[in-house]
Amino acid sequence: MATIKQMETQLYNLVSALADNYGFDADEAFEFARWETETDHVGEILKVVEKPAPKKEVKVEVTAEPAGNDEKIAACRKNIDLWQKKLGDGKVKDADKQRDKIDKEQKKLEKLLAAVPAPAPAPAPAAKVVEAKKAEPEKKEKRIKRFSPVMAAQLKTALESVKLDMSDALKKEFQQYVEDLTDDDFRKESLSDHMRTFAKLKVPAETARVKKAAEDSSDEDTGAGIGLHLLSAKKESDSDEETVKAESTATVVDVTLKELQGIGMTATIDPPGTFWDADNGRFVKGPEPDDVEDFEEATFEGTKYVVGEKTGRVYEARDTGDVFAGFIGVGKFKKMTK
Repeated sequence: MATIKQMETQLYNLVSALADNYGFDADEAFEFARWETETDHVGEILKVVEKPAPKKEVKVEVTAEPAGNDEKIAACRKNIDLWQKKLGDGKVKDADKQRDKIDKEQKKLEKLLAAVPAPAPAPAPAAKVVEAKKAEPEKKEKRIKRFSPVMAAQLKTALESVKLDMSDALKKEFQQYVEDLTDDDFRKESLSDHMRTFAKLKVPAETARVKKAAEDSSDEDTGAGIGLHLLSAKKESDSDEETVKAESTATVVDVTLKELQGIGMTATIDPPGTFWDADNGRFVKGPEPDDVEDFEEATFEGTKYVVGEKTGRVYEARDTGDVFAGFIGVGKFKKMTK
């Protein structure tokens, strides 16, 4: 039985085939069907066909993927040939957009080819496939590629319901909020529902109280909580960070290492790896552990640590086992270098 991802690919191919025949943009049409109507038509179709399967069966499907890959590879090659022919014949309205479509399809084809297992008697090609995967890591497709006028109007309505004005900063925050949702959480509700939830998280009264508490506590050696969800705070020496504890009901947003390092004022939250983002009035946490990443040894303020090359996670090296302590370039490790 086809997976949800395969069904979504087939739906996109259907829209693309209609676009090629009737002369409209496939990406815009697909996004319109997903986001610019009150109902996510594509998501509703996927819900109908989606059936939960045991984890063991999912593994079997993954190993049995080559047959499906053959069809996808053939479809990619067909699309590339067709789109290149139209580009060469001058039958497209926007040549740059057409070239972008061809580039995306070419990358998709390369990923499919890299996933094809090599024959058992020839181990050398299999090694090349592994190298190709490392050289070009898979990129997660954005859920909101373009903020259309319809989506902007819906977000504006949601924000006005909690007495907030629309701004470019809030639009970007909402896009990141949607990208940070898990697949299950994202599919549970429509985009309009996510907008209303986001708006409630940005209620002015709570945001003002939290920011004011953060500013007041920065001038004290010790202080009481940074916001409604903070219980205690203590300023550390030689650092602009404050150690605090958060209530279990606080909403914590996942951010990248680069985003975490870019926050001007942070406060460490229990458990380790979680922080209060005083710049934006929210709780954040850095990247999760990566089982396959490499580590580098580093000595900082007389203590030996190991640092993840991808995630930037810092572990204190102990005889009884490494203990997670934070992130490089953040909080007490702000001046730490590899």
